[in-house]
Amino acid sequence: MLIEDLRKRKGRALHFTLLDPDRQTPEEAGRLAAACRDSGTDAIMVGGSGRFGAARLERTVAAVKSGAGLPTILFPGSALDVTPAADYIFFMSLLNADHPRFLIREQAKAAPGIARSGLQAISMGYIVVSMSRRKTSVEKRAARDRIGKNGVDKAVAYALAGRLLGMSCLYLEAGSGADASVPPGMVAAVKARTGIPLLVGGGIRTPSRAGRLVAAGADVIVTGTIVERDLSRLRDIILAIHKR
Repeated sequence: MLIEDLRKRKGRALHFTLLDPDRQTPEEAGRLAAACRDSGTDAIMVGGSGRFGAARLERTVAAVKSGAGLPTILFPGSALDVTPAADYIFFMSLLNADHPRFLIREQAKAAPGIARSGLQAISMGYIVVSMSRRKTSVEKRAARDRIGKNGVDKAVAYALAGRLLGMSCLYLEAGSGADASVPPGMVAAVKARTGIPLLVGGGIRTPSRAGRLVAAGADVIVTGTIVERDLSRLRDIILAIHKR
């Protein structure tokens, strides 16, 4: 699996950059991807909760691959957000969703095309953690069984369910532009109880916060908003991750 292979080869924690096709042109995405590569990112995720269309997605993925030359992973919001131009796809289920659409229905729609495409699917248990006063975009879009900052036992239960269902990795996500990141204590508990690769994203704006999450057990730190708002801060965040 990509995450385990990269971790073994590089001997350290990883940083993935998330680029949303709805927030910049494909050409801008290609330039951002190259800048993130130069800052030390290990892979580029492409996706978001907007409705950017198949053509824009394909052009963005092509530009990112050309610009960065790094593994490019789809992070789909629906069955429409799939293109064989990418290298991998996070085939994920929102485990604490209240609606079957985000648990399995979108996945069932996408599965035949993915199987034909040659995309390498990485099964993922996706868990949204509420860390903001206002709902993030993913919280607005998908009703879910709310997990707050003190909901460690609930997060662990969903994470264990994902592992027992055979998912190869987990993602604890506070959401794009979240007020705060997932608490390190929650990260530590999920990692200790599941033992499978763990991604953590949302609300990570400083090197110290990124370092604490890696120390708690995160295998991959994902950042997106910081790339759009202040790319100059990315290198120090990545350096803090790579020291672990």
